[in-house]
Amino acid sequence: MSYETARDAFIILNIINVAALIIINCIVLYIAKTKIELIMNSLQNSSIAGGLMMLWHGGVRGRIYMMGEIFSFLKRPEIYLYQGKLSAKDIKNFPPDFKRTLLTLYKYQRISGLTFLLFGLLAALEII
Repeated sequence: MSYETARDAFIILNIINVAALIIINCIVLYIAKTKIELIMNSLQNSSIAGGLMMLWHGGVRGRIYMMGEIFSFLKRPEIYLYQGKLSAKDIKNFPPDFKRTLLTLYKYQRISGLTFLLFGLLAALEII
């Protein structure tokens, strides 16, 4: 395999990766827009719900940050439970299928983002 062929393959992989990252973020924003009532109804006993609603009114950036907060407390609820921002009852009653969907999107978003950074690092070091 020549250098040019390898470089072309990495460029194609990076384009696919960027497209995947954009698609995943669009899906996350769509979920943030359509499922906000489900999320807020699931967090009725938690003090974090008020902060999430403030982020909801913050435009696209606020919604992205809001979904990051939701991913964060679904992934590591013990931190928010210790701080008193989240109720254990709310986490237990959070819809399991929806929780699984959100955590899967979070995983793919992380994988795609780290792959993007890896390709950027390889390009910066002129390996590719």
